[in-house]
Amino acid sequence: MTRRTLQGTIQRDAPEPLHAQLKTLIKEAIENGRLRPGDRLPTEQQLCREFGLSRTPVRQALQELVQDGLLVRIPGRGTFVAQRDVAPVKDGVVTLHVVTEPGWASPLQQAALLWNHTHPYRRLRIVIEEVPYPRLRAHLMDRVAQGTAPDISLLDSAWVAEFAELGYLVSPDDISPDWEARNAHNLLDTSLQANRYQNRLMAIPASVDISVLWYRRDWLTNEGKAPPRTWEELVSLGRHFRKPEISLRYGRDTHGLVFVAGQRGGETTTYQLLPLLWNAGSEIIAGGHVVLNNKATIRFLEYLRSLIYEHHITPPDVVRYKWDQAARLFARRQAVMAFGGLYEIQFMCQERGWSEKDFLHRVGIAPIPAGPAGQYGTLGGMSYAIYRQSRYPELALGVLEQTAHPSVTRLYWKETRHHTPWLNPQPTSRLAPFLAETAHLLRLGRPRPSIPEYTRVSEQFRWLVEEALREHADLNMLISRAADRIAAITRLPLL
Repeated sequence: MTRRTLQGTIQRDAPEPLHAQLKTLIKEAIENGRLRPGDRLPTEQQLCREFGLSRTPVRQALQELVQDGLLVRIPGRGTFVAQRDVAPVKDGVVTLHVVTEPGWASPLQQAALLWNHTHPYRRLRIVIEEVPYPRLRAHLMDRVAQGTAPDISLLDSAWVAEFAELGYLVSPDDISPDWEARNAHNLLDTSLQANRYQNRLMAIPASVDISVLWYRRDWLTNEGKAPPRTWEELVSLGRHFRKPEISLRYGRDTHGLVFVAGQRGGETTTYQLLPLLWNAGSEIIAGGHVVLNNKATIRFLEYLRSLIYEHHITPPDVVRYKWDQAARLFARRQAVMAFGGLYEIQFMCQERGWSEKDFLHRVGIAPIPAGPAGQYGTLGGMSYAIYRQSRYPELALGVLEQTAHPSVTRLYWKETRHHTPWLNPQPTSRLAPFLAETAHLLRLGRPRPSIPEYTRVSEQFRWLVEEALREHADLNMLISRAADRIAAITRLPLL
């Protein structure tokens, strides 16, 4: 590509920013056919020399064109003009491409039907690609880099800040001004918080989950025991079931409490154990500082260690558990209690062949027990994101607005047993007994830190927990090292 191919020059004294001028030159060359799909662009260094620019405006121009779907970056090969698909309109029907986890198709198809019923002259259909959660983030990153981002995708709410910082997403308010103001009254406020970045809503909450304590309701009833409300009561109940005469009734190998506590457990470790850090009175990041290195963090880790080495109600190998192992041990009658998330009801029922009625007869659900500083659970859930590469962002937002319709909500309850963030309608014991029983727990939820570097910060938290649960670990040294690493990752000062 030459200056002649771009047919223009950069005017340093023009009011338009330098990167915007370069972006316009490249865009015009693509639209006019001087640059064709598959053509390779010069390197950033070559463009800098060609137009007498520094790296910053060149890099910004190329990045924005990638986000717009006009260019594609292929690692190790360079930057290319994207292959443009045929416009997804056939017989007057617009096609929206959606990437989700498995199990979300029916509610979204119902939302599309509702849209078509109320917009007969602007009809749409949705094509859904299902990607399992462990591969979802990487898959979406690859799609954006290739210039083939979907119109809509599911995101874990913990990824929203990262995708927003990278410029992949468009805010609902950019598509329809004051969208949040018009809808916030009917959405759970903590769900909205989890989807904001730099005080802007960047994705629409799709589901809501919270970390909880599972307990064997039937066993506690037999023993005349109540579910634990505090750290002390949790220990007392676990020790009761470890008594030899009691353990004989329920299985000698049955643990008092299990949870996921290491790197192998992935984000589940953070999801399950972050509330105990909060309930001890500590934070990872607060007030623009990394604040992990404090006495409350030591209190949190000492409590976890005491469950293993002092009270013997938790096995040491929790640091090697996979993400679903604690829930499956609990479902198999190998634990009295387990930290988990509401989403686990699905595979626990599958594990034992339970109906929802069977599950609620055998299993109780309680908040994570309160520590010295209070009682919280990790608020999680999935979100709907609209991409800058979407060719029909207004239609994408329109179909997502239909997910608030009661018929879509009720279908979603039936298909997934997950809470939605919409306050109306509320689940009833007749339509959704599990959701009706657990709805009040959502009010105790706190979202994870909404920062672009969250994924890497979570890795450091998991490293800290795993190392601290070794029998003779130096907690002060480990906390200091984790805090230093998080400060380097986030570029935030230590406090």
